[in-house]
Amino acid sequence: MEALDPNKDLLDEVEEKSGKRALCIFAHPDDLEFTCGGTVAMMSSRGWTIDILVATSGNKGTKDPTVTAQQLAGEREEETRAAATIMGANEPRFLGFPDGMLSSDDRLRELLVLEIRKLRPELVITWDGFRSGFNHRDHRVTGISSYDAIYPAADDHLFHPDQKLQGLKPFRPSAMLLAGTDVPDYHVDIKDHMETKIAALLAHVSQMGGRDAKSLRKMFADRLAAAEKNDVADSLPPLRESFKKVILRR
Repeated sequence: MEALDPNKDLLDEVEEKSGKRALCIFAHPDDLEFTCGGTVAMMSSRGWTIDILVATSGNKGTKDPTVTAQQLAGEREEETRAAATIMGANEPRFLGFPDGMLSSDDRLRELLVLEIRKLRPELVITWDGFRSGFNHRDHRVTGISSYDAIYPAADDHLFHPDQKLQGLKPFRPSAMLLAGTDVPDYHVDIKDHMETKIAALLAHVSQMGGRDAKSLRKMFADRLAAAEKNDVADSLPPLRESFKKVILRR
């Protein structure tokens, strides 16, 4: 397969040389919508098939003492399904790990390898597990485990050889986009898809704390204004989602 050109737009390159299938791997039910909901909506509008893996069901994400972990998990899974429909993605799959307790262990990597070999995505979007500074444990673990699952595990037939009995073959995606990074080098213009991003976020009723579309617009505007103070190039789209891109040469 022809290698991707690092000097050209990554999504265009993957579309042209590999295909339009992406896998989003995140720790919690609303991680995707906050970090790349506009990007996913844009990709869906361009004909991409988008699958979603969520490592936990976010069963600790509440301050309400009357809500049980089991109740919250059920609510958040339903909210995630609704958000995926809004963005044009396939129904999400939940791996069922406890919220706040993810570990970069063999079981998590094995499940990620299984899904990568099964779905065969050309692009993986996940957390930047290598970012510096304050960061949620589950975010770090999800990002690093996704990286390790892609290479070398999913691409080497000697890792998890039992998966061959399921008809699964080794596979390596063409590229990754790392969300939540502190060293972004790839920016997606989401101007035409900002309202879809907001609608998907609002589907997460249990997490919105009464916020509405207007307050979310203000929140994102404030974040972008803060970013502009850090000498961000004027050439960047005013409404954007930013990532660290990784090209996985084959």
